[in-house]
Amino acid sequence: MLKHLHKTIAMVIFFVMFAITTVSAQNLVYIEQVGNTNTVTITQVGNNNRVGNAGSPSTITGNSNTLTTTQTGNSNIIDYSVTGNSNTVTKTVTGDTNQITFTCGDGTTACTGVTSTMTLTGNLNTVTSTIKGDSITNTLAITGNSNTVTQTITTDDSTSNVTILGDSNTLTSSMTGASAGGGHHLVAAVTGTSNTHTITQYGTVDTTVNLTTTGNSNTVVINTGRN
Repeated sequence: MLKHLHKTIAMVIFFVMFAITTVSAQNLVYIEQVGNTNTVTITQVGNNNRVGNAGSPSTITGNSNTLTTTQTGNSNIIDYSVTGNSNTVTKTVTGDTNQITFTCGDGTTACTGVTSTMTLTGNLNTVTSTIKGDSITNTLAITGNSNTVTQTITTDDSTSNVTILGDSNTLTSSMTGASAGGGHHLVAAVTGTSNTHTITQYGTVDTTVNLTTTGNSNTVVINTGRN
């Protein structure tokens, strides 16, 4: 009886060790959070890790939630969809060929008073942010090469702070919304070579663009407010 029990315990320990090894190589996480005043922290170390995906993004629905995700490695994916008010979302990715997709608000419900912070260090990163709501703070800092940033913000009273240091970066930002009294805003500082910038900010008058580019062969197109 004791011999049989010993074998069973040994098999369980072997299975747990195998599972931990597999998770460290690839960790797939999907979160569906509904409620208020929650705190979610995700830390992934390794390659090919994922938090949600294009087909099934992780969803956060509610108010005053705090979501923090840290990925260290290569070829990682973060895909979030957030709906609610006064939420704080922080995404930190260190590695190569990483991808972040962030959606705040949908066709019927907006995001209000949401703070989104992204920090990426590495090469060939792709970031896409689609935000609909009011009083949005969306910051991004990238250090690396061949980065692509696409932002579409439809909101009143929004602000964005983009800092990119690297080569061959492409930045496309759009703030389209009814602006009246402190609307729009954008501060982008890009340092690198062969960058392409397209800044489009429409609305009713209130729009501020402060862009500083240091490098070679840059192409900058800025369209500001219109009535």
